[in-house]
Amino acid sequence: MDKITTLILQYKKTKDQNILNEIFEILNPVIQKKAKYIYYGKWYPINLYHPCKFCRNCNKLNNIPKSEHKIICQECQVCRCEKGFFNLNKNNLCEYKDIENDIWLEILRIIENFDIAKNFNTYLYSCLWEFIPTFITKNFIKSLSNQSLSKVDQEGNESEMEIPDEPKQTNNFNLEHIYSVCKNETEQKIIKLLIAGLKQIEIAKELCVSEQYISKIIIKLRKKITKLLNKDINYTQ
Repeated sequence: MDKITTLILQYKKTKDQNILNEIFEILNPVIQKKAKYIYYGKWYPINLYHPCKFCRNCNKLNNIPKSEHKIICQECQVCRCEKGFFNLNKNNLCEYKDIENDIWLEILRIIENFDIAKNFNTYLYSCLWEFIPTFITKNFIKSLSNQSLSKVDQEGNESEMEIPDEPKQTNNFNLEHIYSVCKNETEQKIIKLLIAGLKQIEIAKELCVSEQYISKIIIKLRKKITKLLNKDINYTQ
């Protein structure tokens, strides 16, 4: 049994923070490599969580191998989805540290779900292979409306694009709903400072804590708020 698997088995039994820190040190190169690829190299399709109404009702892909979906969709004359792509770094949509922290949280989930009868390295890479940052949701894609973004076409040519704004929705969602996910005053302060336009490093200085601590809280809050939005707002094309 390799060292990392041994440490994980020990951690699952004891929940010892020192063991978890050692696991983090071993996996840190993996986290950094994956984070750099996602942040600098990965281009995500605009219609990832934002298919048009024609795509949502489409049955052309039924019983078709997934490997052939892209070919069929490219030739579709009905689809109204934006065919462009966005890059987190080039389009300045988040900070690099957010990606590292998101991957580490995903690894914690992987550790909790790890079956000791399996090989951990194989399990880890299979889980991270298609990993998408947790904040890239339907509502995140919607938030890109009317922003100027870079995109690349199928031939690799880069150009500017703007996503048209979506029809306005009628709902009662407000700041009180957002503050409701906060479990203490510190989290409320962080949200207020984010709304005021401060960056993570500036919030950390304001609250006299580490930037890593702030980043972890923001990721947790983002998940709670996204869950709340998905629950309270039904998006329609």
